[in-house]
Amino acid sequence: MKKSYYSIGIMSGTSLDGLDIALCKFENDREKQNKTSLWKYEIINTQFVEYKPFWKEKLQNAHFLSALELKKLETEWTDFVAENVNNFVLQSKEFNFSNLDCISSHGHTIFHQPAQNKGELGFTLQVGNGAMLAAKTGCQVVCDFRQTDVALGGQGAPLVPIGDELLFADYDFCLNLGGIANISFNTFHQNKTSRIAFDICPCNMVLNFLSNQLGFAYDKGGKLAKQGKIDKKLLQKLNHLTFYSESYPKSLGREWVEQNIFPLLHLPQNIETVESQQKIKDFLHTLTYHSAFQIAESIKKTEGGLEKSIRKKRKVLVTGGGAYNDVLIHYLKELSPQVEILKGNSTLIAYKEALIFAFLGVLRLRKQTNTLATVTGAVKDSCGGTIYLAEPMTFSSS
Repeated sequence: MKKSYYSIGIMSGTSLDGLDIALCKFENDREKQNKTSLWKYEIINTQFVEYKPFWKEKLQNAHFLSALELKKLETEWTDFVAENVNNFVLQSKEFNFSNLDCISSHGHTIFHQPAQNKGELGFTLQVGNGAMLAAKTGCQVVCDFRQTDVALGGQGAPLVPIGDELLFADYDFCLNLGGIANISFNTFHQNKTSRIAFDICPCNMVLNFLSNQLGFAYDKGGKLAKQGKIDKKLLQKLNHLTFYSESYPKSLGREWVEQNIFPLLHLPQNIETVESQQKIKDFLHTLTYHSAFQIAESIKKTEGGLEKSIRKKRKVLVTGGGAYNDVLIHYLKELSPQVEILKGNSTLIAYKEALIFAFLGVLRLRKQTNTLATVTGAVKDSCGGTIYLAEPMTFSSS
């Protein structure tokens, strides 16, 4: 089995900001043991493709489309992804892409109703035509990572924890502040270590939605939230949502947010008034604090089950767009004084999910576990992902 692999990870998340593309190298190091990662990684090159309003609107409303319209959207979106991957390849002149092992695409989630949740049928759908992407890029593609786990009775999410365990073992917690805030950590019980992870609460999905009402794509640095104050009644309603008292494994999707969060936000009809704008800023501040509070509570609840540490404070690696929200990070540090909040470097913050999906593709090629039952609630671990073969890539800048 090969020791080194090159993979392009592609991520399109619930925050709908754009497409993350990351060319990564992974090297297996079986000599490392215990808390030191068994794999080394390198992010060689990256590119962020911001979604234009056209794509944001299309993807945000895709769940309302007919079957025919949804398939048309998938074809258009796959063509968009392939075009940007090919441009990315042509711009990365220092790397020989004949050495590329795979493109690993998360796709874009349209529906997520796993079997574990009451009243749900047990399915998940990420658009992205793997065969088409392979044909248009000339490289084998790994995609549809969630399907096998859902078929095994799991949540199909989160998938990142296997990467946290094998690439970032030096941290006690890995916290991702994306559209949804999720956390990953190892528990120690009866001399056995198990990886646990779950979605904590909505994060940028709701914060971006509220920022859009004020004409902004997102709340840069938390500046809009800073101008608001906590709405205590709203905060109380948010913190009493039943999801937060449920035990893991558990995951969140757009459907849950639309059914449970949005109805609590009574948006003003006339957004032009100063009073209306202030109300939305208050909502922003409240939801930002709410996210920090729920994250802090999750860390407190899980600390007792962690393996004993020689460090005075346990380390929390924070990545995702929310890492740049100063208000969110301030509250998180204030509410979690017992841990050390450490933000990754700018590349890792932006591309950690793309990095790990690139890694999931490598594990799939090696026929090794890339989805953990302790995380998703499935009946067993699995090796998820569909592989589409293609001829070696041949590119020309002419």
